[in-house]
Parts: sequence; C-alpha cells; structure tokens
Amino acid sequence: MDSQSLVLICAYISGGLAMGLGAIGPAYGIGMAGAKASEAVARQPHAAGSITKTMLVGQAVSESPAIFALLIAIFLIFKFYNVPEDISIFNLAALIGAGLSTGIGSLGPGVGAGMANAGACEGVGRDPELEGPLLRTMLIGQAVSQSTSVYALVISFCLLFII
Repeated sequence: MDSQSLVLICAYISGGLAMGLGAIGPAYGIGMAGAKASEAVARQPHAAGSITKTMLVGQAVSESPAIFALLIAIFLIFKFYNVPEDISIFNLAALIGAGLSTGIGSLGPGVGAGMANAGACEGVGRDPELEGPLLRTMLIGQAVSQSTSVYALVISFCLLFII
C-alpha cells in the first residue's frame, strides 16, 4: 500500500472517530436537559416559556463539543495531505490522535454542560422567579465545564498542523 493511501485511511478513520465519539456526550447532555425541562413543565405549566428558554440556551452551549468534533472531522476528511514517500508512523499516529483527542474530549464536557442545563430547568420549574439567576449560574457552570473540550480541540489542531 502506498503512503498516500495509508494517510487517507488513517485520516478517514480518525474523522469518523472524532465525530462518532464527539456526538455521544453532547447528545446525552442535551437529552438529559430536555427530560428535566419536560418534567419541569409538567410541574409548572404556566412557566413553560421560561423553562423552554432556559433549556434551549443551555442546549445550544451543550452542543459546542460536538461542533468542535465536527470541525476536526472536516479537517481530517478534506485536508490536502502532501505525503512524502517515507511517511513516518508518528505522522499516522498524529492523525489518529487528533480525532481521538476531540472525540473523547467531548464526552465529559457534553454531559457536564447538559447536567448544568438540566439543573437550571429543574430550578426554573420549582421557582420560575429565579429564572435570571439560574440562567446565569448555568452559563457559568457550562463555560467552565466546556473548557476541557477547548483543550482537546487545541491538541487536535497541534497534532494536525504542527506534527
């Protein structure tokens, strides 16, 4: 097998791993928030608008790790690879590592952001007057939980464009 084919195989597998793994945590977190929002609406039907707004804002933030994984997957799949004949195993490992870094690095932040969102929806369902403070607290918690997905994204970029 020639070097170009080997690089493309590694890049395609890595792109699939990045997106496949990178969707799990955010999807779980978003679903958890939707479930808690539904319970909150059942408890406080008159607060449905506030609960839905809190849920949607939180779900948008929870989606960030999946967007990072999509970005890395697109780079892996569509990047032009100028492959020398004597390709190193380290170059292939860097491609696989880039996909795994963002894919696996999306799991925890996606779930964590969803948990913060779920808690805020639950809180608004208990006391709709606390929507503002709960929304702010949720966003701060989500921002902190998302930081590790940004670290994974930076490492993926390093592996793709520096190694």
